[in-house]
Amino acid sequence: MNGKGLKNYEGLYGDNQLPFPKNFIHHELLAVRSELYDWEIDQHLHTDLYQLFIFTKGSGTVLAEQRRIPLRPPCVLMIPTNTLHGFAFQAGMEGDVFTFSESSLEHLFSDAKHVLLEINQLRQLTFEDSKVSFGEVLWLKEKTIRELDEVQPEKQRILQHLTQLLFLSLYRISLESVMTVPKSDNRTLAYFLSFQKLIRHSVHESKTIQQYARELNITSVHLNRICQALVKKSALQLVHDFLTAEAKKYLLNTTFSLSEVSYRLGFKDPAYFSRLFKKQTELSPRAFRQQNGRSL
Repeated sequence: MNGKGLKNYEGLYGDNQLPFPKNFIHHELLAVRSELYDWEIDQHLHTDLYQLFIFTKGSGTVLAEQRRIPLRPPCVLMIPTNTLHGFAFQAGMEGDVFTFSESSLEHLFSDAKHVLLEINQLRQLTFEDSKVSFGEVLWLKEKTIRELDEVQPEKQRILQHLTQLLFLSLYRISLESVMTVPKSDNRTLAYFLSFQKLIRHSVHESKTIQQYARELNITSVHLNRICQALVKKSALQLVHDFLTAEAKKYLLNTTFSLSEVSYRLGFKDPAYFSRLFKKQTELSPRAFRQQNGRSL
């Protein structure tokens, strides 16, 4: 991380010294870190960490994916890996923050890819019309915190089960509030999630759909069918969507030149990057940056 680029932490916000080990869960009260920064958390991302915020009292705003989302406790906020986000909290806002390594969630839901797909969405969950009560979520939260704080036999196994129960409850709430993806078998979802992960981890490279398919040990035709079935987009469109989202992060949150943004996203020709960006957004990178109040 440098002063010119995006804030990308391997650990928690403000702490880049301790990358999370695999299969790791961390908990802290919202106030612990927020008070240090006067309840204002600058936009940042965690490449390999997933965060779950459980808000119980107060108010605030999350800025993520070029959106300002008011937080209305009691609520739960899911922040997937690699999501640029920041907060403006009301002083004294109450809640908890759980941080999971990406690999820990992949392990916990290795046989339930549909759950993994659903919880890997930026989403605020509320409880007004939910069959799952906020009290149930709080009970699971408290059990998980106690287990984290104590030294007991089979601690890891119990933590895994509690985490599964917590996310399965949130999965049910999420399904109540949004359109669900078409039903698909676990293998199809596994390919799709692996493809999404490959896109994220090869953002600085320039791969063809054939190369992605080869890494998944399937054909490009099969990969396109999977993407069309699940999200009604081609594999190439998903790659372009991700590159465009990454480009927006750099254009709005760094001082990189347009050429630097282009090269960081694996484009050898900045002119081609500009054409693709304009095709995706109907604005050139320069116009997008200017329209959103950033100088070149």
